[in-house]
Amino acid sequence: MCERNLIRRPKRGHPSPFAGGSTDGFEPYAGLIADAAGNFYGTAAYDGPGGQGIVFELTPPSGSGGTWTENILWPFSGASDGATPTSNLIMDSSGAIYGTTVFGGTYNCGTFFQLTPPSAGGTAWSESSLYQFPCFGTANATQDPTTIAQDPATGVFYGTLQAGGPHEGGSVYKLALSGGVWAYTTLHNFNDNSSDPGYANGCNPWTLIFGPDDNLYGIALFCGLGGGTVYRLYPTGGATGWGFNLIYSFGASSTSLNGAYPYGLLIGLNGVLYGGTAEGGSSAYGTIYSLTRPQAGTGGPWTEAILLNFALSDGNDPTAGVILGPAGGLYGTTSGGGYYGGLCGFYLGCGTVFQLTPGPDGVWTETVLHNFAPTGGDAINPNPGPLLERDGDLYGTTYNGGADGDGAVYAIHP
Repeated sequence: MCERNLIRRPKRGHPSPFAGGSTDGFEPYAGLIADAAGNFYGTAAYDGPGGQGIVFELTPPSGSGGTWTENILWPFSGASDGATPTSNLIMDSSGAIYGTTVFGGTYNCGTFFQLTPPSAGGTAWSESSLYQFPCFGTANATQDPTTIAQDPATGVFYGTLQAGGPHEGGSVYKLALSGGVWAYTTLHNFNDNSSDPGYANGCNPWTLIFGPDDNLYGIALFCGLGGGTVYRLYPTGGATGWGFNLIYSFGASSTSLNGAYPYGLLIGLNGVLYGGTAEGGSSAYGTIYSLTRPQAGTGGPWTEAILLNFALSDGNDPTAGVILGPAGGLYGTTSGGGYYGGLCGFYLGCGTVFQLTPGPDGVWTETVLHNFAPTGGDAINPNPGPLLERDGDLYGTTYNGGADGDGAVYAIHP
Protein backbone atom coordinates (compact mmCIF):
# COMPACT_ATOMS: atom_id res chain seq x y z
CA MET A 1 0.00 0.00 0.00
CA CYS A 2 1.34 3.42 -0.89
CA GLU A 3 0.41 6.92 0.16
CA ARG A 4 -0.60 9.42 -2.52
CA ASN A 5 -0.51 13.18 -2.35
CA LEU A 6 -0.89 15.99 -4.84
CA ILE A 7 2.25 18.08 -5.05
CA ARG A 8 0.11 21.08 -5.94
CA ARG A 9 -2.69 21.11 -3.38
CA PRO A 10 -5.54 23.60 -3.37
CA LYS A 11 -6.10 24.41 0.31
CA ARG A 12 -4.44 25.68 3.50
CA GLY A 13 -1.83 27.82 1.79
CA HIS A 14 -0.67 25.23 -0.74
CA PRO A 15 -0.37 26.21 -4.42
CA SER A 16 -3.42 25.12 -6.43
CA PRO A 17 -3.57 22.39 -9.07
CA PHE A 18 -3.63 23.61 -12.65
CA ALA A 19 -6.30 26.27 -12.82
CA GLY A 20 -6.21 27.35 -16.47
CA GLY A 21 -7.22 30.84 -17.49
CA SER A 22 -4.76 33.68 -17.90
CA THR A 23 -2.63 32.84 -14.85
CA ASP A 24 -1.97 29.11 -15.25
CA GLY A 25 -2.03 26.33 -17.80
CA PHE A 26 -4.23 23.25 -17.81
CA GLU A 27 -4.13 19.65 -19.03
CA PRO A 28 -0.49 18.61 -18.72
CA TYR A 29 0.05 16.10 -21.51
CA ALA A 30 3.62 14.84 -21.06
CA GLY A 31 5.57 13.61 -18.05
CA LEU A 32 8.05 15.41 -15.81
CA ILE A 33 11.82 15.83 -15.89
CA ALA A 34 14.05 16.85 -12.98
CA ASP A 35 17.31 18.71 -12.50
CA ALA A 36 20.10 17.90 -10.03
CA ALA A 37 18.59 20.23 -7.43
CA GLY A 38 15.30 18.32 -7.39
CA ASN A 39 13.22 20.86 -9.31
CA PHE A 40 10.63 19.43 -11.70
CA TYR A 41 9.79 20.69 -15.19
CA GLY A 42 6.82 19.98 -17.42
CA THR A 43 4.27 21.42 -19.81
CA ALA A 44 0.56 22.20 -19.76
CA ALA A 45 -0.97 22.16 -23.21
CA TYR A 46 -3.46 25.03 -22.92
CA ASP A 47 -4.10 28.48 -21.45
CA GLY A 48 -1.58 30.45 -19.40
CA PRO A 49 -0.59 34.12 -19.72
CA GLY A 50 -0.11 33.75 -23.48
CA GLY A 51 -3.22 31.66 -23.93
CA GLN A 52 -1.45 28.78 -25.71
CA GLY A 53 0.10 26.58 -23.00
CA ILE A 54 3.09 26.83 -20.69
CA VAL A 55 6.37 25.29 -19.60
CA PHE A 56 6.46 25.23 -15.80
CA GLU A 57 8.93 24.60 -13.01
CA LEU A 58 8.00 23.15 -9.61
CA THR A 59 10.42 23.90 -6.78
CA PRO A 60 10.30 21.60 -3.74
CA PRO A 61 9.68 22.99 -0.25
CA SER A 62 12.65 23.80 1.96
CA GLY A 63 11.34 21.60 4.75
CA SER A 64 9.26 18.47 5.20
CA GLY A 65 5.53 19.06 4.78
CA GLY A 66 5.95 22.39 3.00
CA THR A 67 4.48 23.40 -0.33
CA TRP A 68 5.86 23.20 -3.85
CA THR A 69 6.15 26.48 -5.77
CA GLU A 70 5.17 26.82 -9.42
CA ASN A 71 7.04 29.16 -11.75
CA ILE A 72 5.92 29.62 -15.36
CA LEU A 73 9.13 29.55 -17.39
CA TRP A 74 7.50 30.29 -20.71
CA PRO A 75 3.91 31.18 -21.72
CA PHE A 76 3.35 30.27 -25.37
CA SER A 77 1.65 32.90 -27.50
CA GLY A 78 0.86 31.02 -30.71
CA ALA A 79 3.26 33.22 -32.70
CA SER A 80 6.80 32.16 -33.68
CA ASP A 81 7.27 30.46 -30.30
CA GLY A 82 4.49 27.95 -30.97
CA ALA A 83 1.31 26.77 -29.26
CA THR A 84 0.08 23.65 -27.46
CA PRO A 85 3.25 22.04 -26.05
CA THR A 86 2.57 18.31 -25.71
CA SER A 87 5.93 16.57 -26.24
CA ASN A 88 8.29 15.35 -23.57
CA LEU A 89 11.00 17.77 -22.45
CA ILE A 90 14.77 17.23 -22.53
CA MET A 91 17.28 19.17 -20.42
CA ASP A 92 20.92 19.36 -21.52
CA SER A 93 24.02 19.72 -19.33
CA SER A 94 23.77 23.54 -19.40
CA GLY A 95 20.23 23.49 -18.02
CA ALA A 96 18.58 24.44 -21.32
CA ILE A 97 15.21 22.77 -22.00
CA TYR A 98 14.00 21.48 -25.38
CA GLY A 99 10.57 20.43 -26.62
CA THR A 100 8.01 20.77 -29.40
CA THR A 101 4.62 22.35 -29.91
CA VAL A 102 1.79 21.02 -32.06
CA PHE A 103 0.58 24.39 -33.38
CA GLY A 104 1.85 27.95 -33.79
CA GLY A 105 5.04 29.00 -35.47
CA THR A 106 5.52 30.41 -38.93
CA TYR A 107 3.13 27.94 -40.56
CA ASN A 108 0.89 27.23 -37.54
CA CYS A 109 2.08 23.62 -37.68
CA GLY A 110 4.34 23.56 -34.66
CA THR A 111 7.84 24.41 -33.50
CA PHE A 112 10.95 22.84 -31.99
CA PHE A 113 11.92 25.20 -29.15
CA GLN A 114 14.72 25.83 -26.67
CA LEU A 115 14.37 27.55 -23.31
CA THR A 116 17.58 28.98 -21.88
CA PRO A 117 17.89 29.62 -18.14
CA PRO A 118 18.49 33.19 -16.96
CA SER A 119 22.01 34.53 -16.79
CA ALA A 120 23.61 35.31 -13.44
CA GLY A 121 21.40 37.71 -11.50
CA GLY A 122 18.50 37.36 -13.92
CA THR A 123 15.12 35.75 -13.44
CA ALA A 124 13.61 35.42 -16.93
CA TRP A 125 14.12 32.41 -19.20
CA SER A 126 14.52 33.10 -22.91
CA GLU A 127 12.92 31.17 -25.76
CA SER A 128 14.32 30.32 -29.19
CA SER A 129 12.47 28.49 -31.94
CA LEU A 130 15.08 26.19 -33.45
CA TYR A 131 12.82 24.89 -36.21
CA GLN A 132 9.41 25.77 -37.66
CA PHE A 133 7.58 22.64 -38.78
CA PRO A 134 5.95 23.01 -42.20
CA CYS A 135 2.44 21.79 -42.97
CA PHE A 136 1.48 19.08 -45.41
CA GLY A 137 -1.31 18.98 -47.96
CA THR A 138 -3.48 22.01 -47.30
CA ALA A 139 -2.74 24.96 -45.06
CA ASN A 140 -2.78 24.27 -41.31
CA ALA A 141 -2.68 20.47 -41.86
CA THR A 142 -0.36 19.89 -38.90
CA GLN A 143 2.19 17.10 -38.81
CA ASP A 144 1.71 16.68 -35.04
CA PRO A 145 5.22 16.67 -33.54
CA THR A 146 5.17 14.11 -30.72
CA THR A 147 8.20 12.84 -28.78
CA ILE A 148 11.87 13.79 -28.95
CA ALA A 149 15.12 12.03 -28.02
CA GLN A 150 18.75 13.16 -27.86
CA ASP A 151 22.14 11.59 -28.40
CA PRO A 152 23.94 12.79 -25.23
CA ALA A 153 27.36 12.41 -26.84
CA THR A 154 26.71 14.65 -29.84
CA GLY A 155 23.75 16.79 -28.75
CA VAL A 156 21.84 15.78 -31.90
CA PHE A 157 18.06 15.59 -31.47
CA TYR A 158 15.67 13.09 -33.00
CA GLY A 159 11.90 13.25 -33.10
CA THR A 160 8.69 11.98 -34.60
CA LEU A 161 5.92 13.61 -36.60
CA GLN A 162 2.72 11.65 -36.13
CA ALA A 163 1.32 12.65 -39.52
CA GLY A 164 2.43 14.18 -42.79
CA GLY A 165 5.33 13.25 -45.03
CA PRO A 166 5.11 12.13 -48.66
CA HIS A 167 2.92 9.15 -47.72
CA GLU A 168 1.04 10.96 -44.90
CA GLY A 169 1.97 8.30 -42.36
CA GLY A 170 4.33 10.45 -40.31
CA SER A 171 8.13 10.48 -40.13
CA VAL A 172 11.25 10.37 -37.99
CA TYR A 173 13.60 13.34 -38.23
CA LYS A 174 16.98 14.59 -37.01
CA LEU A 175 17.92 18.12 -35.90
CA ALA A 176 21.67 18.80 -35.73
CA LEU A 177 23.53 22.03 -35.11
CA SER A 178 25.79 22.84 -38.07
CA GLY A 179 27.58 26.15 -38.48
CA GLY A 180 25.35 27.81 -35.92
CA VAL A 181 22.17 26.70 -37.73
CA TRP A 182 19.93 23.77 -36.85
CA ALA A 183 19.68 21.49 -39.88
CA TYR A 184 16.60 19.28 -40.35
CA THR A 185 16.89 15.84 -41.96
CA THR A 186 14.16 13.25 -42.54
CA LEU A 187 15.37 9.77 -41.56
CA HIS A 188 12.30 7.70 -42.40
CA ASN A 189 8.82 8.26 -43.84
CA PHE A 190 5.92 5.99 -42.86
CA ASN A 191 3.07 5.04 -45.17
CA ASP A 192 -0.59 4.80 -44.12
CA ASN A 193 -1.80 3.45 -47.49
CA SER A 194 -2.85 -0.16 -46.85
CA SER A 195 -2.24 -1.07 -50.51
CA ASP A 196 1.42 -0.02 -50.32
CA PRO A 197 4.16 -2.41 -49.06
CA GLY A 198 5.40 0.31 -46.70
CA TYR A 199 2.18 -0.04 -44.69
CA ALA A 200 3.67 -3.15 -43.08
CA ASN A 201 6.25 -1.01 -41.25
CA GLY A 202 3.59 0.90 -39.31
CA CYS A 203 2.35 4.49 -39.41
CA ASN A 204 1.75 7.43 -37.09
CA PRO A 205 4.93 7.18 -34.98
CA TRP A 206 4.81 8.19 -31.31
CA THR A 207 7.46 7.33 -28.70
CA LEU A 208 11.11 7.48 -29.81
CA ILE A 209 14.15 6.64 -27.66
CA PHE A 210 17.90 6.73 -28.28
CA GLY A 211 19.49 3.43 -27.31
CA PRO A 212 22.89 2.70 -25.74
CA ASP A 213 23.84 1.04 -29.06
CA ASP A 214 23.35 4.41 -30.85
CA ASN A 215 20.21 3.06 -32.54
CA LEU A 216 16.78 4.67 -32.40
CA TYR A 217 13.85 2.58 -31.18
CA GLY A 218 10.26 3.66 -31.60
CA ILE A 219 6.63 2.68 -31.85
CA ALA A 220 4.07 3.39 -34.55
CA LEU A 221 0.50 3.58 -33.31
CA PHE A 222 -1.20 2.05 -36.34
CA CYS A 223 -0.71 0.12 -39.61
CA GLY A 224 1.58 -2.91 -39.77
CA LEU A 225 -0.88 -5.75 -39.22
CA GLY A 226 -3.35 -3.03 -38.23
CA GLY A 227 -2.46 -2.49 -34.59
CA GLY A 228 0.88 -0.71 -34.83
CA THR A 229 4.54 -1.71 -34.74
CA VAL A 230 7.85 -1.47 -32.89
CA TYR A 231 10.81 -0.52 -35.10
CA ARG A 232 14.53 0.26 -35.06
CA LEU A 233 16.49 2.86 -37.04
CA TYR A 234 20.23 2.26 -37.26
CA PRO A 235 23.05 4.37 -38.76
CA THR A 236 24.41 2.93 -42.00
CA GLY A 237 26.68 5.65 -43.35
CA GLY A 238 25.04 5.19 -46.75
CA ALA A 239 23.21 7.68 -48.94
CA THR A 240 20.28 8.05 -46.57
CA GLY A 241 22.40 7.55 -43.47
CA TRP A 242 19.89 5.34 -41.64
CA GLY A 243 18.38 1.90 -42.16
CA PHE A 244 14.98 0.67 -40.99
CA ASN A 245 14.26 -2.61 -39.22
CA LEU A 246 10.76 -3.80 -38.29
CA ILE A 247 10.94 -5.43 -34.85
CA TYR A 248 7.35 -6.44 -34.13
CA SER A 249 3.77 -6.00 -35.37
CA PHE A 250 0.69 -5.99 -33.13
CA GLY A 251 -2.74 -7.38 -33.97
CA ALA A 252 -5.43 -5.44 -35.77
CA SER A 253 -8.10 -5.08 -33.08
CA SER A 254 -8.83 -4.79 -29.37
CA THR A 255 -9.28 -8.57 -29.30
CA SER A 256 -5.67 -9.24 -30.34
CA LEU A 257 -4.09 -11.38 -27.64
CA ASN A 258 -0.63 -9.92 -28.37
CA GLY A 259 -1.90 -6.38 -27.78
CA ALA A 260 -2.91 -3.54 -30.08
CA TYR A 261 -1.91 0.12 -30.45
CA PRO A 262 1.42 0.48 -28.59
CA TYR A 263 2.44 3.44 -26.44
CA GLY A 264 5.60 4.12 -24.47
CA LEU A 265 8.91 2.30 -24.85
CA LEU A 266 11.76 1.42 -22.46
CA ILE A 267 15.12 -0.27 -23.02
CA GLY A 268 15.89 -2.51 -20.05
CA LEU A 269 18.70 -4.89 -19.15
CA ASN A 270 20.30 -6.84 -22.00
CA GLY A 271 18.51 -4.63 -24.52
CA VAL A 272 15.04 -5.99 -23.73
CA LEU A 273 12.28 -3.59 -24.79
CA TYR A 274 9.24 -2.94 -22.59
CA GLY A 275 6.04 -1.10 -23.43
CA GLY A 276 2.28 -1.02 -23.16
CA THR A 277 -0.57 -1.44 -25.61
CA ALA A 278 -3.71 0.64 -25.19
CA GLU A 279 -5.95 -2.26 -26.17
CA GLY A 280 -5.79 -5.98 -26.73
CA GLY A 281 -4.74 -8.77 -24.42
CA SER A 282 -6.92 -11.43 -22.86
CA SER A 283 -9.52 -8.89 -21.66
CA ALA A 284 -9.07 -6.23 -24.40
CA TYR A 285 -8.10 -3.54 -21.85
CA GLY A 286 -4.42 -3.38 -22.77
CA THR A 287 -1.16 -5.11 -21.95
CA ILE A 288 2.37 -4.65 -20.71
CA TYR A 289 4.77 -6.58 -22.93
CA SER A 290 8.47 -7.28 -23.42
CA LEU A 291 10.39 -7.84 -26.64
CA THR A 292 13.62 -9.87 -26.47
CA ARG A 293 16.08 -9.56 -29.31
CA PRO A 294 17.23 -12.67 -31.20
CA GLN A 295 20.49 -14.32 -30.27
CA ALA A 296 23.40 -12.65 -32.03
CA GLY A 297 24.06 -14.06 -35.47
CA THR A 298 20.82 -16.05 -35.73
CA GLY A 299 18.84 -13.52 -37.71
CA GLY A 300 15.68 -14.66 -35.96
CA PRO A 301 12.70 -12.53 -34.93
CA TRP A 302 12.27 -10.66 -31.68
CA THR A 303 10.18 -12.56 -29.13
CA GLU A 304 7.20 -10.99 -27.38
CA ALA A 305 6.06 -11.94 -23.88
CA ILE A 306 2.89 -10.55 -22.29
CA LEU A 307 3.81 -9.57 -18.74
CA LEU A 308 0.36 -8.29 -17.76
CA ASN A 309 -3.15 -8.37 -19.19
CA PHE A 310 -5.23 -5.56 -17.69
CA ALA A 311 -8.70 -6.55 -16.51
CA LEU A 312 -10.28 -3.06 -16.10
CA SER A 313 -10.48 -3.46 -12.31
CA ASP A 314 -6.70 -2.92 -12.18
CA GLY A 315 -6.55 -0.45 -15.04
CA ASN A 316 -7.30 0.28 -18.66
CA ASP A 317 -5.38 2.03 -21.44
CA PRO A 318 -1.71 2.00 -20.22
CA THR A 319 -0.56 4.72 -22.63
CA ALA A 320 2.42 5.86 -20.52
CA GLY A 321 4.31 2.60 -20.86
CA VAL A 322 6.60 1.70 -17.94
CA ILE A 323 9.79 2.81 -16.23
CA LEU A 324 12.46 0.61 -14.68
CA GLY A 325 12.47 0.46 -10.88
CA PRO A 326 14.64 -1.19 -8.22
CA ALA A 327 15.58 -4.86 -8.63
CA GLY A 328 14.30 -5.00 -12.20
CA GLY A 329 10.72 -4.07 -11.34
CA LEU A 330 8.53 -1.96 -13.60
CA TYR A 331 6.23 0.94 -12.70
CA GLY A 332 3.52 2.53 -14.80
CA THR A 333 0.09 4.12 -14.99
CA THR A 334 -3.19 3.53 -16.76
CA SER A 335 -5.31 6.38 -18.06
CA GLY A 336 -8.51 4.64 -17.01
CA GLY A 337 -9.93 1.66 -15.22
CA GLY A 338 -9.35 0.86 -11.58
CA TYR A 339 -11.51 0.71 -8.50
CA TYR A 340 -13.86 3.53 -9.49
CA GLY A 341 -15.27 1.89 -12.60
CA GLY A 342 -16.97 4.21 -15.09
CA LEU A 343 -16.94 7.33 -12.93
CA CYS A 344 -14.41 9.17 -15.11
CA GLY A 345 -16.17 9.14 -18.46
CA PHE A 346 -14.97 7.23 -21.51
CA TYR A 347 -11.78 6.16 -19.69
CA LEU A 348 -13.94 3.51 -17.92
CA GLY A 349 -12.40 4.57 -14.62
CA CYS A 350 -10.08 7.19 -13.13
CA GLY A 351 -6.81 5.34 -13.63
CA THR A 352 -4.19 3.55 -11.57
CA VAL A 353 -0.51 3.43 -10.66
CA PHE A 354 0.87 -0.12 -10.75
CA GLN A 355 4.04 -2.09 -10.08
CA LEU A 356 5.23 -5.26 -11.83
CA THR A 357 7.71 -7.51 -10.02
CA PRO A 358 9.55 -10.34 -11.79
CA GLY A 359 9.56 -13.78 -10.21
CA PRO A 360 12.15 -16.56 -10.49
CA ASP A 361 9.78 -18.56 -12.69
CA GLY A 362 9.46 -15.74 -15.23
CA VAL A 363 5.98 -14.77 -14.05
CA TRP A 364 5.44 -11.10 -13.22
CA THR A 365 3.31 -10.09 -10.24
CA GLU A 366 1.17 -6.94 -10.36
CA THR A 367 0.50 -4.64 -7.40
CA VAL A 368 -1.87 -1.69 -7.76
CA LEU A 369 -0.21 1.12 -5.80
CA HIS A 370 -3.00 3.68 -6.18
CA ASN A 371 -6.50 3.95 -7.58
CA PHE A 372 -7.21 7.55 -8.59
CA ALA A 373 -10.53 8.75 -7.16
CA PRO A 374 -13.20 11.00 -8.69
CA THR A 375 -13.74 12.84 -5.38
CA GLY A 376 -11.69 14.76 -2.85
CA GLY A 377 -9.70 16.76 -5.39
CA ASP A 378 -7.63 13.74 -6.44
CA ALA A 379 -5.71 13.74 -9.68
CA ILE A 380 -7.42 11.52 -12.29
CA ASN A 381 -6.64 10.06 -15.71
CA PRO A 382 -2.82 9.91 -15.97
CA ASN A 383 -1.54 11.07 -19.35
CA PRO A 384 0.87 9.38 -21.84
CA GLY A 385 3.92 10.79 -20.06
CA PRO A 386 5.99 8.18 -18.17
CA LEU A 387 6.42 8.29 -14.41
CA LEU A 388 9.44 9.98 -12.85
CA GLU A 389 11.20 8.13 -10.00
CA ARG A 390 13.24 10.08 -7.44
CA ASP A 391 14.58 8.62 -4.17
CA GLY A 392 11.99 5.85 -4.18
CA ASP A 393 9.02 8.15 -4.80
CA LEU A 394 7.03 8.24 -8.03
CA TYR A 395 5.82 11.47 -9.66
CA GLY A 396 3.46 12.03 -12.54
CA THR A 397 0.89 14.25 -14.20
CA THR A 398 -2.76 13.80 -15.10
CA TYR A 399 -5.11 15.22 -17.73
CA ASN A 400 -7.89 15.85 -15.25
CA GLY A 401 -8.65 16.14 -11.56
CA GLY A 402 -7.32 18.39 -8.85
CA ALA A 403 -9.45 21.07 -7.22
CA ASP A 404 -10.26 22.77 -10.53
CA GLY A 405 -10.50 19.67 -12.70
CA ASP A 406 -7.72 20.89 -15.02
CA GLY A 407 -5.06 18.31 -14.18
CA ALA A 408 -2.46 17.96 -11.47
CA VAL A 409 1.03 16.81 -10.52
CA TYR A 410 1.02 14.01 -7.97
CA ALA A 411 3.42 11.96 -5.87
CA ILE A 412 3.26 8.30 -4.79
CA HIS A 413 5.20 7.48 -1.60
CA PRO A 414 6.15 3.97 -0.43
